[in-house]
Order: sequence, then structure tokens, then C-alpha cells
Amino acid sequence: MEKTIKYFFIGILIVGGLLLVGTIVFNVMVFAAFGGFDKYYSVSELKDEYFSKEKEIEELIKYYNQIRPDGYLIDIEFEDDKTLGRLQISTHNDSLNQVIYQKWDVDVNVLQKDSLKTILKWREEDVFKLKEKLDKANCISVEDGEPIKIGFKRSGLGMYSFNIFQEIQTDRTEYQNRCEYILVNRKLMLEYGGGAVGPQCFPKQELK
Repeated sequence: MEKTIKYFFIGILIVGGLLLVGTIVFNVMVFAAFGGFDKYYSVSELKDEYFSKEKEIEELIKYYNQIRPDGYLIDIEFEDDKTLGRLQISTHNDSLNQVIYQKWDVDVNVLQKDSLKTILKWREEDVFKLKEKLDKANCISVEDGEPIKIGFKRSGLGMYSFNIFQEIQTDRTEYQNRCEYILVNRKLMLEYGGGAVGPQCFPKQELK
């Protein structure tokens, strides 16, 4: 009887230990999935990153403008050479922009499917060169518009971006809130988008 009770309590301790370890592992996995171990960049660090790659970013934008399809706005993010983390295509006119395609985590070859190739007119070498230009700029995405948004790095669901103004007359006053937007000069605005969860402003605000 005593042995039975002893083994019973030992079993409870083992099961409890396994549950505790499982809970810890699960919480760590969730924490990592939401960017808990990702790097957070200060405004100063983000400025340094931009100015260290300014020429490459300008070359990226120049190339993108060469291949951008007329009448459409493209938002494309690469996870790696084979996977697009995000692809969104919208019609572009003066009155209304309408999303006509939106996918996450898709094979990069989707760009060569007839339906998208008709819109984009991108050859495989065009896509390869766009990815190459992004890699040289140490960035991961391009989102069309004014300003054009160049995605730098993700931190969990959040994204650090460089927004480059193309037009002198663009109103910049809405980008001076010093929360998700940091207006550096007439050309450059830094952005931190927090995603669905987490802080929506720059985690670190110090400036040089």
C-alpha cells in the first residue's frame, strides 16, 4: 500500500514536471513567433542603416520604377529567394484604389502565372533582379506609392521601413507625429508599423 502511494505521488510529480516544461516551451515558442527575440531598432540606428545603404536604396527604387506596371500599385515582400511573405496588387487611378490580388506566404513563381504575368509583365529575370537589388540594399520589400516605402526589417509582426519622397509638392505634415512616423528630412521618413499586436510607435525614440 505504501509503495502504491509512493509511486502515485512520483507519477504526479513526473506528469506535473512534464506539463511545466511543456508550458515553458510553448510560451517561448509563442514569444519567439511574435518577435520576442527579434532586434528592435532605435531611430538613430535606423537612420544609420539608411545612410549606409542610401545609394543602393536609390538604385533599388530606380529599378523598381523601370518595371512597375502602369495603372497598378504593387506591395511585394520577399521572405527568401523562393517565397513571398506578402504580395498585394491594387488598381491605381485618381478616384479609387481597389485591391485585386492579396496573398501571404506564396511561392515566388506565382508571379509567372498567366493572370499575374498579364498585369505585371515581369519576367523571371526581372523578379530575380528586384530581389538582388533588395539584398544589396539590405531590405526586404517595396510598397508602391508616394512616398515609396522600402521595407527594411521585420520585428515579429512589426516592420521598419524607409519612406522615400519622390515629389517636392507632397504634403509631409501628416508624417510628423513622431510615433509610427519620424520625418528625417524632405526626402526621408522612417516608419515603424507594429502589426496586429504590440506597440504601434517606435520602441526606441532616442536621436543622435
